[in-house]
Amino acid sequence: MNHTGKHVKQLRKIGFTMAASVVAISLISGCSSNSDSPSGDKSSTAPGVGEGKKITVGVETGSPYMEFYKKITPEFTKQTGIQVDFQEVPHDNMHERFITEAATGTGSIDIFNTDQPWISEFAKQGFLEPLDGRLSDAEKKEFSPAALEAVSYQNKIYGLPYLVHTPVLYYRTDLFEQAGLKKAPETWDEFREYAKKLTDTKNGVFGTIVEGKQSGEPVTHLLDRFLQAGGAVLEGDKLVLDSAANANALKYLLAIQHEDKSSPEGAVSYDNADAHNMFMQGKAAMVINWPYMYSLANDPAKSKVAGKFAVALQPAGVAKTSAVWSWGFGISSSSKNKDAAMEFLKWTTSTEMMQKFGKNFINPVVKSAAVDSLNSDKDLKDADKTAIAVMTKAAENGKNVTTTHAFPAIQERLAVSLSKIMTKQSTPEDELKAASKDIQSILSK
Repeated sequence: MNHTGKHVKQLRKIGFTMAASVVAISLISGCSSNSDSPSGDKSSTAPGVGEGKKITVGVETGSPYMEFYKKITPEFTKQTGIQVDFQEVPHDNMHERFITEAATGTGSIDIFNTDQPWISEFAKQGFLEPLDGRLSDAEKKEFSPAALEAVSYQNKIYGLPYLVHTPVLYYRTDLFEQAGLKKAPETWDEFREYAKKLTDTKNGVFGTIVEGKQSGEPVTHLLDRFLQAGGAVLEGDKLVLDSAANANALKYLLAIQHEDKSSPEGAVSYDNADAHNMFMQGKAAMVINWPYMYSLANDPAKSKVAGKFAVALQPAGVAKTSAVWSWGFGISSSSKNKDAAMEFLKWTTSTEMMQKFGKNFINPVVKSAAVDSLNSDKDLKDADKTAIAVMTKAAENGKNVTTTHAFPAIQERLAVSLSKIMTKQSTPEDELKAASKDIQSILSK
């Protein structure tokens, strides 16, 4: 289950475009006749170092992040002599296409655009090249620990991330001022009280949105609630889903939805896209959503709340944390151009590229040096700098919850549980027991 695919679709749906024109580059069949050695890091920025090399990168069709990289990749080719072809794959077909390619072992795709839940699955099956030996200790330290944890499996690094993020709290500063609220809520109790106070059904404004749709996206937010309550799905290899902490997290959501009525009736059918749209239409005072929404909500041509909101860390239960997610690049273990591919991975996640990435999207960045560069960028508004700092801090506080190859199946099962609980078909305690039994079977396969 792709955790950010809907984000990219939403960007396209609302008309988010890069300054560069979209250039669709088709795959050139076959691989370069020049093969790289399977070990050792030979990265260099000297012009012509990769002369004659060609690598193919499998990416999501129409992804704004990939359009960003496609636009600036000629700089990489100029520096290294390495030609880059982007093979675009529709979002819904990415996982299947990459799995099929990896299983055949042809090496026709050198680099996979990796969604975090795939890392463990691909690594377990030997489809990704471990990168530890290709990174110096100094290079590893440039990344935040959470960033490398997000692309690791069994203590080995299998990719380099360009985006490591977790949802943050978006809140309406104008409505807060009207209600006499001086700061963002820092705890669950404050959040719940704020949501009740900010709910104005007469004017069609709700304090927040509870997502309960039976799909993968609401589950990513449910995992945040589990962690904040002091719970989890797995601790190492041990299943710990059936816990009082997780039950408390679900009861908290039920209280906001059914007791306080701070979330619109029928929100059990809502997911990230609905929360996104309602906030931008001015119908929600607070939502917990991904960093991608920041720039969109600040576009007055598309949003009714542009300039009227701020972001903060998610409110804490017993813990101030959340599940961390990533998008990045991983090298196919079948690639015949691994050294050239590693050059590309290092370049895409370099401090310079991360600074450009963060500025372009107002997104968190994975290197502290890039944060420093953004903080000193005179072209960025103070509010944007603050937002990037909040988003980056949130990611640094995050935990990797996709440490098992079975995560996609677990996510699907939890989606059923969330929907049944929010529609009161089952109690949190009963459903956690039922889900635990099913997930234990999944893990045993």
